[in-house]
Amino acid sequence: MPVFQRLFFETQPSEQPIDPAIRANIWADRFRELITSMDVDFLAGDATLFGRHNLLSDGTIVVGEMVSSSFRGIRAKQHIQPNDDSHVYLSFNIGNTTQASRQFGREAEARPGEALLAVLEAGIEALAPANGHCVSLKIPAAHFVQWGLSPADLACRKLDCSGADYRLLTGYARMLIEMGEQLGPAQAAAASRHLVDLTGYWLGAGDKVREQNGDAASAHGRLFLIRQFIVENARDPRLGLQSVSSRLGMPARTVQHLLATAGESFSQLLMGARLHRAYTLLLDPAFDDLPVGTIASNCGFADVTSFHRVFRAAFDSTPGNLRKSRPTR
Repeated sequence: MPVFQRLFFETQPSEQPIDPAIRANIWADRFRELITSMDVDFLAGDATLFGRHNLLSDGTIVVGEMVSSSFRGIRAKQHIQPNDDSHVYLSFNIGNTTQASRQFGREAEARPGEALLAVLEAGIEALAPANGHCVSLKIPAAHFVQWGLSPADLACRKLDCSGADYRLLTGYARMLIEMGEQLGPAQAAAASRHLVDLTGYWLGAGDKVREQNGDAASAHGRLFLIRQFIVENARDPRLGLQSVSSRLGMPARTVQHLLATAGESFSQLLMGARLHRAYTLLLDPAFDDLPVGTIASNCGFADVTSFHRVFRAAFDSTPGNLRKSRPTR
């Protein structure tokens, strides 16, 4: 059985009138299986309601190519689930029409040859108004921790798509979509890793990528597993060094040593993951109905007073002021 599994669905252009809500529900069900939960809608006046979605997944990343007559995806608070929200979604516009997205009160457009980034642990609206065509990539947010990047700060921002590194990334992604099923386990693992590395290079984290692929690659691999587990489970207030080491099958001293070699500590990494989770939720208008104390609790903080203190020290702003300073549409 190939490591990369193909996930494909297509809706043919409709020759007869069809209720858009019926097709939207079908698409939403398939997107839930393939990428993430969201509501789906179409552009008013779209009579064809056509879509083709061709994706590959190795269980860690998802890469695919999508074409649609029109598309509007709305990911709201009720769609955000612990099993998939610790991921980042990238959309590379390879079509001839402009695409757009909204997140954290910000709006961004991707003209042909440009890209958009979204954080799946927050609400988002994506729009391909007519005959959209894109390559998409979903990767664990822990890679951004490895690279020293904050996905929430990159979401709905202008990304540099002018260089050869961007063309190499999108070209490699399209080649992998076409041929990924033919790869054996070792080749598939290398291809998946290379795709993630190319993403890091494009986003300006080349030094971190080279460091992770050097002589200490094995240690960096284990360090990534530690970071990924902490990022994905930081909201659990019971999470501690012993539970992490037990789940990962590493002695607690090994976990501490690996983090120390990277200049980090377990408590520092856990606190950072919780703070960035809170930062993301406070930026998201979908969570404005939640008091700051509830957000702190949902992110793993046991005491709201200490949360306010460490948040201000980390971001030079109070949680309330961050909400007030957020852009409005």
